[in-house]
Parts: sequence; structure tokens; C-alpha cells
Amino acid sequence: MGRIIGIDLGTTNSGISFMDGEEPKIIPNDRGNRITPSVVAFTEKGEILIGEAAKNQAVINAEGTILSVKRYMGSDHIFNLKQHGVYSPEEISSFILKKLKKDAETFLGEEVTDAVITVPAYFKENQRKATREAGRLAGLNVKRIINEPTAAALAYAYSIKGKANILVYDLGGGTFDVTYLSKENNRFTVQSSRGKSNLGGIDFDNLLLGKVLDNFSKECGIDISTDKILMQQLRDQVERAKIELTSRENALIALPFITASNKPLHLQFEITRREFEVLIEEFIGSTVELSLAAIKDAGAKPENVETLILSGGSSRIPLVRSMLSSAFKLEPEKKINPEEVVALGAAIQASMLTGEVNDIVLTDITPFSLGVEIEGGKFVKILQANTRVPARKSRVFTTISDNQRSVEINILQGESENASENTSLGRFLLSGIRDGKRGEPRIEVIFSIDADGILRVKARDIDTKVEQKITINSAFREYDEISFKEKISIKNRVTSLVNRVSALSEKFDGFLDRSFKKEIGETIRIATKAIVNENVKELSKCLIVLETLIGELNSLCYDEEAGEYEQA
Repeated sequence: MGRIIGIDLGTTNSGISFMDGEEPKIIPNDRGNRITPSVVAFTEKGEILIGEAAKNQAVINAEGTILSVKRYMGSDHIFNLKQHGVYSPEEISSFILKKLKKDAETFLGEEVTDAVITVPAYFKENQRKATREAGRLAGLNVKRIINEPTAAALAYAYSIKGKANILVYDLGGGTFDVTYLSKENNRFTVQSSRGKSNLGGIDFDNLLLGKVLDNFSKECGIDISTDKILMQQLRDQVERAKIELTSRENALIALPFITASNKPLHLQFEITRREFEVLIEEFIGSTVELSLAAIKDAGAKPENVETLILSGGSSRIPLVRSMLSSAFKLEPEKKINPEEVVALGAAIQASMLTGEVNDIVLTDITPFSLGVEIEGGKFVKILQANTRVPARKSRVFTTISDNQRSVEINILQGESENASENTSLGRFLLSGIRDGKRGEPRIEVIFSIDADGILRVKARDIDTKVEQKITINSAFREYDEISFKEKISIKNRVTSLVNRVSALSEKFDGFLDRSFKKEIGETIRIATKAIVNENVKELSKCLIVLETLIGELNSLCYDEEAGEYEQA
């Protein structure tokens, strides 16, 4: 097996790494920096900028710049960039990954095709699939998805011998995770995880931004929140002030010449570290509570934690360190760089896959419960959250009506008692159940998950022996008896493409002839039906047709914009 790189695909910044012999090392980007801003921008000239180049022009191109795309992964969100087209979160993320891939190839002097990518431990299956899809679009074969806290622990404890109970507190730009794991020599065992997929430094920025805007509005009677250029300038100032408060007791946020009236107005706002801490204290307190809950989930106590590892840029905030030290009576490890530790761990995981490192054993857990939907729209858990993998468990169910010959198995991931509030991973139909009165037939549902996170679900009638099964992982599903591997997250992909086609066709409605409109409408109708029915074969056909339509519509978009430019 060839070289596999490690990638930390972050909300605000991303990093890449590789194994240099027995040591994981960070790969610098084309500017020599060890982390790359997770920012993508589209210029008026049609250029696509990534990283520092995108971030540096955000002030003058706020509408064409996309930040924090990681928060939208796994959703149906669409980025409508007007003349530049419509993009899904996976496509935007793929631009970031393409740049990281190119930087790695330049540094290593060889082609890079394989990668391990990290995700928050509390990412659900659809978010993990979206991450794999982004890798595929970037030309990467994603060999493994690894949880960020687990990667951080690997990076720290890789060269440390002996035993240790480790708590990894991972607070990044947009997500929070905490993982408790034990290390005994070269064996790592994840005990429990907790987290929030929408909590991080961006939320702290927004709190401070709101305070600055409110203060300026009260003092000057002007609302600048609708001015996109001013808001981007102010966001940059707020972020710098937050970072300054890590090492200073106060910081100044200033924007001169807000207005061009007879009396120019200047925005000036000074904030102390303590004032900032009051703003974010509730958020930080919730992360500490989740950390304590993770310890409890593992059947341990705070005093059992022997090593505290901080990862993610937001973990540098002094309040984080002081509240954690108070809760665990322990000082965080100071030998690691919070912004780099996850990427380094990804490189170690990559070397485990290639066999370069073969003396490490990593045992992970399922961060969410897995189960099925039953009568009344209720969710029954079969594999509980924090179950150590590999694992296998079964449960016997029965029918809800007389002479019922089939039953649908809806596989769910989540913690809510209501099935509709959890994530559906797939469905299949078990037919051929023996005749009998309600409650007589016995249907055994078996859940098994392996070390790679591949979930296999089988349902069988205990009496007739008839059975059906489904395999769910981040790369494919096999439905019933069909030996057909579904492309990564195909349902989400087709949904995204339907939304894009609808948005583009609406925008250029006046330029489409009747037959083309009819073709678009019929394709959307068929694709929507395939999405509802989760018909893998039909979804695959729709995928090709929709991508062709988008190519034609984007071409029309380009021609129309060019025509307007020539007439100007």
C-alpha cells in the first residue's frame, strides 16, 4: 500500500500531515504555513481561491466568500453564488481538500491519492458520508474516517509508554467533542464520547460581535449589520480581539470612518478579558459539564483522569483551561500544539493502515445509539451509545396485525425516543413472514458493527428462516439481495443536485425553451420519487442526468453573464 496522508478538515482551519519514518510531521502549505484557513472564495473573474488567498479578500468580496462550510456538512444546504453557480457543502469542502492534496504533493514530490480524514466524534452518519464524498470529489480515496479526539490522543500518547487515563477536550472553530480513553502500552481503548456539533469559536465571535453592534447602535443610532463589507471587516476585528485576549487583559476593536457624512463616525470598542469571559462562560460551562458526563458514562470519576489533552484553537482561551483545571484538579499537557495535534494523529492512523506502524491497537466506540423504529413511531435501541466495537446484539420483535406477511425495518441512529427525531440510515423489507395472529411470529433483528464502523443489520423470521439484510458504512449500502454498491451518500447527493437544478432553472427561466423546461421538470419529478422511495438504481440514473443538466445550466449561466458584460 502506498503513502496515506492525514487530514484535519476543520471549521476554520485545516491541516495535513504524513509519517516521516516513525515520526508524524505537519506538511506546510504553499505559503509555508502549517495550517490553512478553511475558506473558499469565487472572484468576479471566475477564479476560485482557497485558504489565505480567500480569507484575505473576504472583506471586499463578502458575498463570494464561504466560511465555516463544515457546519453544513450532511445537510441539504445550498450555496447560491449567483453568476458562479450553485454548490453543495461537499463540493465546497472538496475545494479545500484539493488544495491540501496539491500542497502535500508539492511537498512530498509525489502523487497523493489516499487519505485519512478526521471528523468530530459527534458527527452523525450523514455528516461522515458527506466528508467522504468531499474527499471523493477532491480525487482522494478516503481510507478511514477517524474521530478528532481519538486522533489527538494518538498523537500525544504515540511515543509515551505505560498506562494512562486520558481526557481529550476538543474545542475548535465550529465543533466541540470530548473523549475519555485509556492507554495501556500500545493499546488505546475509547471509553466514551460526548459533544456538540455546533459549538465553537465562531459562536464566541458572534457573541462579541453582537455586543459591539449593540453598543455602536446605542451610541450612534446606526445599524451597520446589513452592510456586508463592514460586517466582514468587523468580524475580522472581533476574531483578532478574541485571540489577543488569550495573552492580554484587554483588546481594542476599531473601524474608522464608518460613514462618509459631514461628521465621520468611527467605531471603537474596548473589551477586557473578564468581560469576554462573562460573555462565553455559559458555553464553556456546558463543555465542562459534557466532559464530566463523558467520564460518568465510562463508569469513572474526575479523579481517574491522569492526562488532560486540549485540541482545537478555541481551547487556548484561558477560561477553558481554568474551568477544566478546577473540575479535574489537573493541568493540561503543554507539549502539544492544539491546532496541529489532530492532523498528526491522522498521520499515525494512516501509518497503521499501511502497516508502517503495526504495534498499536485502537478500539473505538459508537458515539450514538443504533436501533429500529417500532409501532407508534417509537425508537428502540439495540446498540447503546458508547458501545465498544466490534459489537453484536439482537432483539426479537413481532407483528402488529393478523396474517401480516411483511415488515419494514427502518434503521435509526440517535438518542430520542421518537423515531422521527433520529437519523435514518436505511430501510429494507422483510417479506415471507409466516401466517399467524398478531404477536405470534417471531422476527429477530441482529445488529453487528465492526472495527471500521461498518454496520450490518439482518432481520429473519425465526420460524420460516427467511431473512433480509443491509450493510451500512461510509462508502456504500447493499440493499436486500442486490449486489449493487450505492455511491457514497447518493441520496443526499441527488437531493442536493435537485435543489441546484431547481435554483438554476428558476434563475434562467426566461432563457429556457419549452422542451428544456419540460425535461428539467420531468427529471426533478423522477428524482424526487426516487429520493422518497430510496431506490438505489433510480437514484444512480438520476445522478447522471442531473449532473448533465447542471453542466448545461451552468454553461447557460456563464454565457448569459458574458453577454451582459459585452453589452455594458
